[in-house]
Amino acid sequence: MNRSPPRPTIPGAAFLLAAAFLLTSCLPAAAQDDPPPPDTLRPGDALFVRIENLGGRLPAYREIVDSDGDIELPFLGMMPAAGKSIPALQEEMAAAYAAARLASNAAVQIRFITHFDPAPDRATLVRAESPRIPVPAPDAFLPPSGPSLNIED
Repeated sequence: MNRSPPRPTIPGAAFLLAAAFLLTSCLPAAAQDDPPPPDTLRPGDALFVRIENLGGRLPAYREIVDSDGDIELPFLGMMPAAGKSIPALQEEMAAAYAAARLASNAAVQIRFITHFDPAPDRATLVRAESPRIPVPAPDAFLPPSGPSLNIED
């Protein structure tokens, strides 16, 4: 009986390809689509901010560097952000909360989301979500914290 030689198969490689495809397709959209953060912030940069160890639990919130180059800090007011790196701004925010005696060890995490051009003017900027009300956090940055409220101020 004349049998043809067995055809080489690589089931392991096919499995790895399928697994790689599934893993990348299951990643949160934010992790796949986020643009790289800039070296320094500029007006129009949208940020996702989380501040921990600040008396009580302040929910994560979205912030934008306005046309003047400032961001708004919960409980503290405005802070210049344009021209600073994200790590430098994180340190400055933590120091501002310590100086105001609101937190001696505030842990600030900032993630760059996108850039808007033109940058909004703070006077006309409408915050769709209050930084004091929980918002859904992107899976790539924070674990989900349950239902959220969307209340306009």
